[in-house]
Parts: sequence; structure tokens; C-alpha cells
Amino acid sequence: MTIPSPEELDRSRHELANGLLVLRDQMTPIFDQADGMKADMQRRGWSPTAAEQVALVWLLGAVNMAMSAGRPK
Repeated sequence: MTIPSPEELDRSRHELANGLLVLRDQMTPIFDQADGMKADMQRRGWSPTAAEQVALVWLLGAVNMAMSAGRPK
């Protein structure tokens, strides 16, 4: 195993930072939808705990689908 050069480390950091920014941009609508779902359920009379649990189950499923979308089957 070779030690990466400072330039390689900088490039890797830059690629990682850009990847995280892209991921954030892709995930923001999913989190916003879960927040909206929770707020809507609470407005309809659901308890905060029940609304949170339902929104969390939906969020976990949506994140799982988003993360597995590009993977080969």
C-alpha cells in the first residue's frame, strides 16, 4: 500500500465533499416530504408520536429506495 500524495488527498477530499453535496441535494426533498407528511397528520388530529412513527417508516422506505436505485439487481 502506498501513501497518497498531498495532491491525491486533496482531490479525494474534494470528490468526497462534492459527493456529499450531491447526496444532500438529492435527499432534501425526501426529508421535506416526510416533515410535511408528519405535519399534515398532526393537523388531522394524529398524535405527534403516531405521526412521527408513520413518517419515519415512510422516510426509511423512501431513503432505502433512493439508495438502491442505482445498484444492479
